[in-house]
Amino acid sequence: MFSLLIKGGTVVDGTGRPPFRADVGLQGARVAALGRLEQAPAARMIDAGGLVVAPGFIDFHSHADAELLRDPEDRAKLAQGVTTEVVGNCGMSLVPSHEESLPLLAAYASPVLGGIPAKFRAGSVAGYFTQLKRQGIAVNVATYTGHGSIRLAVIGMDDRRAGKNELDAMAALLDRAMQEGAMGLSSGLLYPPGCYAPTGELIALCRVARQYGGIYVSHIRNESDGVLEAIEEALEIGRQAGIPVHISHLKACGPRNWPQIPRALALLAAAREQGQDVTWDTYPYIAGSTTAASLLPPWAVAGGTAALQERLHSLEICARIKKAWQEGLPGWDNMVSSLGYDRLVINAVAHGENEDCVGLNLAEIGSKRSCEPADALLDLLRTEGGSLAIETYHASEETLSLILHHPVTTIGSDGIYSGDQTHPRLYGTFVRVLGRYVRERKLLTLEEAVAKMTSRPAARLGLRGRGKVTAGYYADLVLFDPETIADRATFQEPARTPAGIKAVIVNGRLAYQDGQFTGELAGVALTSNAAGAQA
Repeated sequence: MFSLLIKGGTVVDGTGRPPFRADVGLQGARVAALGRLEQAPAARMIDAGGLVVAPGFIDFHSHADAELLRDPEDRAKLAQGVTTEVVGNCGMSLVPSHEESLPLLAAYASPVLGGIPAKFRAGSVAGYFTQLKRQGIAVNVATYTGHGSIRLAVIGMDDRRAGKNELDAMAALLDRAMQEGAMGLSSGLLYPPGCYAPTGELIALCRVARQYGGIYVSHIRNESDGVLEAIEEALEIGRQAGIPVHISHLKACGPRNWPQIPRALALLAAAREQGQDVTWDTYPYIAGSTTAASLLPPWAVAGGTAALQERLHSLEICARIKKAWQEGLPGWDNMVSSLGYDRLVINAVAHGENEDCVGLNLAEIGSKRSCEPADALLDLLRTEGGSLAIETYHASEETLSLILHHPVTTIGSDGIYSGDQTHPRLYGTFVRVLGRYVRERKLLTLEEAVAKMTSRPAARLGLRGRGKVTAGYYADLVLFDPETIADRATFQEPARTPAGIKAVIVNGRLAYQDGQFTGELAGVALTSNAAGAQA
């Protein structure tokens, strides 16, 4: 007796092998059998005729840390077939944290994570998982420990090297997080406070994560003019610490840097050929989204939001910031220079006086307000503080296709929670790969695309029993129509749910069907030392 029988579907099992016809029988949380099972008894059946049955998608680069507390059903992701969220990316994780560091974290991370719910209690990885378990979640969750969050908890937003005692304190926080099931250490070296850390600090912390089989996942220090040097830094950290490396949302920002993409891929391929364990991910859009404060030189944001606001009210300091945008600083990722004001678009504000800027690039805002784009940006930063989010038009279809097509590339949404005008990747990443880049452009085969979103990220994290449709594996499944699957989210309407997703099953329970959320909260915490077990 199957608890659920999925009949007549085409199975794309996540391994990369060609599709095949099979019924899929579930018993409880796991796949029990595949084959011709139409005569088998079952408590419930789904007719999958004309549909693909695939493993549930794993969002390898998620920022849903706080969203899972706000929306246990995880609607933006569940509706596109995501059954596992991997959070704590870009150096930003809700834990470890404490009462003193949480306001700093909340002020800086809100354009990415959204507001941190009042019910959240600062603490540990174990405490975060316990809170998720207590309330229930519709998807599985794994987390990295954010280097920025660790640094905030020990040093705050100070622009300086850690002392020995401070480095020991950071190492102790990471050690505890790894013991409690974190998958590794993530860094966001573009952002404060991560940008203040020298390479040696990251090597020392990665050596802690290595002891628990963790990986190092990095939003590298520079994704523009210095992208090759930043990749080299990540590789060096991996070599010195003896830890696997993963590059988040691989890119080279701006037209003048697009020729760097083949060089970056060649650099990474050479490292792999020499035996280094390195992988990377991307999202299927030519535009990104981030906090506007990331456009500022690192010295300008030292000390946190209050210190930044004080500087932004100084004419002398604003002149220094504009000079930095014009001339650059050694090693700094100057996106204003690499992209230009016309490729930087405001997509979230908190104050009504600035609502007319949403959807406009900074050149357009400057023209509208009869000022230079640099002054328009400074004025928005001054009035919006940490709530200002931007879209960055950094790529071209050609450069994106080069990265997407590479056999090592996996998929992560990098979806952020910046108000009503968020990036459409939050609602559309995984279906966009299948609709645009498989069916329409034929850049990828169906089985290759599914593998990039399922078995490969599962293997990278050591998620036992996840990422494939095979007997004995957990029944995280998505059923979709390959002829109609498509993203419908746009920058104008970013919260539109996709077409073609017929059902999503998490740990054997039906969580989404025919456009409706069932209310099932079958997700569990996935930990590094007991992946697949409930925390």
